Amino acid sequence: MSSDPGERAAISVRALSKCYHIYDRPQDRLKQSLFPLVRGLVRKGPTRFYREFWALNDVSFDVGKGETVGVIGRNGSGKSTLLQLVCGTLAATSGEVRTSGRIAALLELGSGFNPDFSGRDNVFMNGAILGLPRSEIEARFDDIAGFAGIGDFIDQPVKTYSSGMFVRLAFAVNIMSQPNIMIVDEALAVGDMNFQAKCMTALRRIQENGATVLFVSHDIGAVKSLCSRAIYLDRGKVVVAGPAGEVAERYVRDMREEMNEELRKTAPSLTIPVASAAATAGGAGGERPGGTAFKESAEFEARVAHFRYGSGEARIVYAELLDADGNALVSTQFDQEVLVRIHFVSHAVKTIAPAYYIQDDRKMLILGAGPRQSDSSFITAAEGERFVVTYRTRLPLQEGLYSIQLQLTEPVIPDAAARFLDVIDDAIVFRVERREAGRVWAKVLLPNTIQIEAAGRAE
Repeated sequence: MSSDPGERAAISVRALSKCYHIYDRPQDRLKQSLFPLVRGLVRKGPTRFYREFWALNDVSFDVGKGETVGVIGRNGSGKSTLLQLVCGTLAATSGEVRTSGRIAALLELGSGFNPDFSGRDNVFMNGAILGLPRSEIEARFDDIAGFAGIGDFIDQPVKTYSSGMFVRLAFAVNIMSQPNIMIVDEALAVGDMNFQAKCMTALRRIQENGATVLFVSHDIGAVKSLCSRAIYLDRGKVVVAGPAGEVAERYVRDMREEMNEELRKTAPSLTIPVASAAATAGGAGGERPGGTAFKESAEFEARVAHFRYGSGEARIVYAELLDADGNALVSTQFDQEVLVRIHFVSHAVKTIAPAYYIQDDRKMLILGAGPRQSDSSFITAAEGERFVVTYRTRLPLQEGLYSIQLQLTEPVIPDAAARFLDVIDDAIVFRVERREAGRVWAKVLLPNTIQIEAAGRAE
């Protein structure tokens, strides 16, 4: 994150901290309010009857004007506290927040609504709070009501609304106010799928209009798609901040490893279909008769050293992207047939699932497969055995840069959980060239058929 807020910063956070006092018993709160005064009179040191809980601890970052930044982290990591401090609805223990421009915030469900007022009255009240003159609210009212889609309930007391109606109206007021800064907490998760799609489109529109967005969500796909950068919080501290795709992958990795370790301890013993080493790889070492030469590369391992994680009980030592004839590729044509080849060594007796995933420049998974998706069995490997695994696929992709993530996992619960033995991000980077027979506008273009029928003239 930028260290100098400068003129471009819409939000500047410096050394921000928030501490709460936790009392074990109600009487401790009374003691805390009275005893320091008494002890001060008798010249004794202060006594504390509470424990400190730091919801945020020394957080600093900048958000530039027109930028969208995601905030991710597990429950209790300090995300909502951060947003409340940025909005000014919560006072900081230390540090400062500076903002530039009108802020619209969707924090807690229905916050700022008077439950006895109708939806219409709350629209005008919230519009006034956001700094809009009444004439402007009147001009936008039909758009707000249409976006919320709550029909005649717009003239009913808000206390009669469902949770979904609450958040739809709140989001509609905020989005239609055309704010300079939009702050969105997890509230969008309440809406149905049609409303969520509408919200994402609306957020993209205000992005295009130059608004700044600070966005908290557990939906990693939404963070990757909407945000240019992200902040990963844990226990009130910034774990990492940077490009949204990279930060999101770090968070997913941490959550997966934590979850899968718990599942490994509690899951029952399972019978997992496996292929023998001989059937899968023709035995260990070198080139087998009619097989593929095993390769390893110190240069490859040095290049990916900072982009890998896992237990190390199996290790990828080389990977290749090849054309159908086995020639190395750094650039491919649209829909070209390719081979993704993985060379790995097992360092323990393991059941191993090798897989690959093609990612775009935002780290969104586009294509990929493992043994289960390829109608194959997992590999059972002995210590020291070497394997060459080749996936054959096509790349019907939009032009641009892509990377391949490689995984060696040990299934814990098939299709549900696995231990990561070796995972490499950006193991292979390549470019897909523009399709000659008409440009591709979606990420993937699969074969289609079309039928066109004339239906006569309109009367």
